[in-house]
Amino acid sequence: MLRGRHRPLLVLALLATIMIILPLIAGCSTSDSEDGGGGKVSAPGEYSGYSEPLYTGYETTSQYVTSFDGTKIAVDVYRPTGGPDEPMPAVLVMTPYHRASVMDGEIISEVSEPPPIEPYQTILSYGYVVVFADVRGTGASYGTRFAIFDPPEVQDGNSLVEWIVEQPWCDGNVGMVGDSYRAFMQFFNATNMNPNLKCIIPRYCGMDLYDFVYPGGIVNFNFIEVYDVGLQALNMNETKPALDVYPSKPVDSDTDGSMLAEATQEHAANGSLVEVAEQLPFRDSLMESPWGALGYPVPSPSGHLQEIEDSGVVVYNMGGWLDGWGKDTLTFQETLSNPSKLLMGDYDHTQGFENFDIECVRFFDRYLKGIDNGIDEEAPIYIYTTGREEWRFVDTWPLSDQADTPYYFEADGVLSTDMPAAEGSDEYTVDYTTSSGLDTRWTAVAGYASDYKDRADEDEKCLTYTTPPLDSDVEVTGHPILHLYTSVNSTDGDFFVYLEDIDENGYAQYKTEGELRASLRSLGERPWLPDLPYHPSNQADVQPLAPGEVVELVIDLYPISHLFKQGHSMRVSLAGADRHNFRTPKQDPPPTYTIYTGGENASYIDMPVIP
Repeated sequence: MLRGRHRPLLVLALLATIMIILPLIAGCSTSDSEDGGGGKVSAPGEYSGYSEPLYTGYETTSQYVTSFDGTKIAVDVYRPTGGPDEPMPAVLVMTPYHRASVMDGEIISEVSEPPPIEPYQTILSYGYVVVFADVRGTGASYGTRFAIFDPPEVQDGNSLVEWIVEQPWCDGNVGMVGDSYRAFMQFFNATNMNPNLKCIIPRYCGMDLYDFVYPGGIVNFNFIEVYDVGLQALNMNETKPALDVYPSKPVDSDTDGSMLAEATQEHAANGSLVEVAEQLPFRDSLMESPWGALGYPVPSPSGHLQEIEDSGVVVYNMGGWLDGWGKDTLTFQETLSNPSKLLMGDYDHTQGFENFDIECVRFFDRYLKGIDNGIDEEAPIYIYTTGREEWRFVDTWPLSDQADTPYYFEADGVLSTDMPAAEGSDEYTVDYTTSSGLDTRWTAVAGYASDYKDRADEDEKCLTYTTPPLDSDVEVTGHPILHLYTSVNSTDGDFFVYLEDIDENGYAQYKTEGELRASLRSLGERPWLPDLPYHPSNQADVQPLAPGEVVELVIDLYPISHLFKQGHSMRVSLAGADRHNFRTPKQDPPPTYTIYTGGENASYIDMPVIP
């Protein structure tokens, strides 16, 4: 106990401590609460104190903008109202899905009736003009498209940015946002290197279209055919409620719809995605187009990376573990030298970060308004781990503490970290009825949400390797890579591999997959980061199998971040077809795959385990 004569010294010490701590507390930002205490908060999905939603409404006008070659592009301009009347930054969205549609006489748009997670009303309230544009050959815009992401379509982006910055309501700063096709258009617009385009938020974007149209060299027919039907109906402004397709809204000056009808007539000359895909079966395939020989580098961001980097545009990559372009999102982040950050969640193509709108405002505030809110000081990568159900920041991808851990196949269907003591093999005859499901990551890219069911029954048609119940939790974050030693009694075969989480009751939960046509098994150096197995898949790379010859197939699975819990098991499931999603040529009789275990031909899957 302190004696009385020491208490004045204690009081002085406490006062001095308080005087030191108070300024430190006042200087904090991201740790302050949002309970009205006046603190500033800037963290993923949380934002206050840096800017405020000062605008209570918006007004809409629509018109044609004349592009570089005279083509009329239809735009809708949404301007905030109910707040300060001053020039402000603009956010551009270029879409083939109609900037607005007319359903039963009512105008609907993603601004007026926003789907879940769409950010536009929030962006408007914080003082940004939002501009929606129908890409040429679609909606109310004039022109035609030979395929998708045509060179003139890309140049239209530059014309739109130039037009926007000339308007009195714009302060000269432009950003872009949007998912899927609209994400591609952001990277393509960056290649125009317009200094007024400062930053972009591409969500769910592909890097190289070959790897999506022909993953592992196998045509992704379900997506292509479903998407092509929907796109053609949109382009022709048809009314098809079953496809959620309705005619485009005319621009304001088109009071009798004659201009819309004239534009739609031009769309009839648009090309077919199915026809293009059929003519480009290899990565180096070419076909004739209005611009000469056309191949995958033209409509793929991978063919324009230098221009994207030269633009200096700041990028916020957003993706999902269940998205068809999950690997691509990480590839953009790691490959491009642009200032960039990444958010990766447990989403397919139809889902997204719950507070996506706030993230857009945080990002645009920093790079379009110059507000120093700390978003650029965070670790560059923000990921969600399923099973653990937690978000966390990381500095690198792959993670710096990743421990590549081989799980070996054993002849009795066991998956183990121990190398089998003896050589062995299993035989599997292809069952053409196998499927990853009707509602998958592939259908989600076409707008139909994924819904993976219990794969236990499907696994009965496959060849499976399963660990005993885990005696502790195992986190797998990264790219699992399969090394499969096999021989086939045919000259070719398609291989599909699935990684599953098996719970105590035997429920088989799909986590990720990979696929490869054996004749395209040759490996090359991946042109992008991270360093992963890469199949060039050029026409000269075709190597038919010699029946009975043992070959190694190296297949990287789509990335995941998942905690396999204690008591659960890991399972690798192998199939020779995915009838609802990929087109595998049927052989009669079906080929038999021999899978080798142990010895020199020990098949295994390398798991990126996080200690």
